[in-house]
Amino acid sequence: MDPIAELAEFDRETVAQAKAVEQRIQAEGFAAGHTIRDVRVFRVLMPWIGTKRWDGSAEGFTFAEFETDKGLVGIAEGTNADADELKDKVRGKNPFDPRIRADMGLAYWDLIGKIANRPLGQYLHELFALETPLAERVPMSAYTWYSFPDLNGENAVTFESYPTYVQGIIRAHGFHNIKLSMCDFEPHRYVELVRNIRAAVGPDVDIRADPHASWGEAQALRFMREVEDCHLEWIEEPVGGRFAPIFRAGHRLRLLSTIPISSHAWLPPLVPHPDAKGRYGDGALDAALDLDALRRWQPADISAPDAYAGPLALKRYYDAARFMGMGIGMHSAYELGPATAIRLHIAAFTFPYEMPYHIVWGRDRAFPPFSAHALDAHYNQWADDVICGGKMAYDQGFLAVPKEPGLGVELDPERLRQYAFSEEKAAAHTRHIEQIRATHLDALGWRVERSGWRRYRTR
Repeated sequence: MDPIAELAEFDRETVAQAKAVEQRIQAEGFAAGHTIRDVRVFRVLMPWIGTKRWDGSAEGFTFAEFETDKGLVGIAEGTNADADELKDKVRGKNPFDPRIRADMGLAYWDLIGKIANRPLGQYLHELFALETPLAERVPMSAYTWYSFPDLNGENAVTFESYPTYVQGIIRAHGFHNIKLSMCDFEPHRYVELVRNIRAAVGPDVDIRADPHASWGEAQALRFMREVEDCHLEWIEEPVGGRFAPIFRAGHRLRLLSTIPISSHAWLPPLVPHPDAKGRYGDGALDAALDLDALRRWQPADISAPDAYAGPLALKRYYDAARFMGMGIGMHSAYELGPATAIRLHIAAFTFPYEMPYHIVWGRDRAFPPFSAHALDAHYNQWADDVICGGKMAYDQGFLAVPKEPGLGVELDPERLRQYAFSEEKAAAHTRHIEQIRATHLDALGWRVERSGWRRYRTR
């Protein structure tokens, strides 16, 4: 059979299974007979450790608690910030009413786990009747970048101090995997930085690179060839543009360099489809594989989707990627405790980290060896968290999968008050980043604009 046709047939089976699980979850949740009686919305402003170039020194988040008439509380991260509007939409309804799926967001999954009295990852593992191990802890990659000082003039990370900084977080948290964000300096300077960091951390720490799709193909190839002897774990989507140029460039770069490429666009690719279910709504289950793209390109070695596509959608992506012989990872957005928790639960049931050593032969659907990668995470860069107990603690670079039902984490009222959003706080952070933006290219030593022209300095 044609390999693409074989993949399409396998994917249809995978989607059918995922949809059957989705229908069972929906039916069991609705039949539990809960009604939303109250909604509480919280806005917070969480500081970064240091100042993240254009992003600033803090980031705004919105959380919600959906309380049912039977005393369960489902928590969500990234919800509608208009409390009155959200209440009008959901209050008095069953939390599993399909009409409010997009409004429930992460709380949908928290509540279904609590109704089943299972940690979410365990519950999904059982529903899919998986024979693979259910992980209890998940390896994480520490996202790192050049940092300007914070509002107190602390926590700067410079080109010169970067290797020492990386050594410090490895000692503190036991990381075995470091991710380098690469859009602060001109591309050629990252060759030197990667070499300096590899010398500082030694051969046993994996290093992955992320230019944030900000380079051209020639720049990317030049960088990749010059650091091949540094044994990067991967480079993530080095070239920007729409999907077709990204896929074309990735395909060519894979032929010209030995460094693997990670992508959160090549999942494998799907035909665009409107997602009416919102974040974590698994709307991608209704989209077809892009068979034309699959026949034209092979642009990535590792599939690294975002968790907000939904647990069932990620199960589909990973099954298809493994069928194609790709590795799997998980891309990171800006997540605090609740969104980090669902990432851990998804990895727990979809990533069988523990596996007896053996040789995999032929085209079996078994998990390919050496294909599971640590999860990307910005989590190490936040000053704190808003969940009870504060930030989850790293143990040798791993985060433990929460053991309580649902997501397994709860919002901390004291921390919500401590980090509550206010215009005064936001204004202080805005003034701080605006001062930095005025001179940041000079501070970073840029000589050429991103357009390619020499910078003309007026100061």
